[in-house]
Amino acid sequence: MNKKLFYLFALLCSMSIFMTSCGETDPCKDVDCGANGTCFEGSCVCNQGYEGSDCNTEWSAKFLGDYSAKSSCLAANETYQGDIARISATEIRINEFGAYSGTNNIKATINLASASDVSANALTITNYDDGFNRVFNGTGTISGKVITINYTVDYKDGGPVESCTETITLQ
Repeated sequence: MNKKLFYLFALLCSMSIFMTSCGETDPCKDVDCGANGTCFEGSCVCNQGYEGSDCNTEWSAKFLGDYSAKSSCLAANETYQGDIARISATEIRINEFGAYSGTNNIKATINLASASDVSANALTITNYDDGFNRVFNGTGTISGKVITINYTVDYKDGGPVESCTETITLQ
């Protein structure tokens, strides 16, 4: 008789666990994160290079377009024009960077300013050789339509490394 009571008790416990779990809803049931993210507890966690509530916005997208710029390495009131093109979701090419003579472009990597950020608002230039005997390194941030980049340029001629600040305003 004790075995029957034990089995009955085990059956009742199993049924109560099963019945309470049936009432729970999946918080990700109606969340679509597309091909660039995964749902976790009802919100999308985006893959590197993507952001937004549905993970469909590339990080690079907000950096693209025509711009006007000023550089601390140029005369105080001198401005120049250029454009920024997409290389990938996490990389851009800044054309006419620094208003240096000749066709000049810089490849920059888009990233999060800190690990807790959900939106990319920073960029990094790492040992980029522009093909004109110049190597660039630096970091930048975007705020609205303004990109501020602090960088160094090494002319690879034994002279001093130049430090500059570039302010790019997207149009």
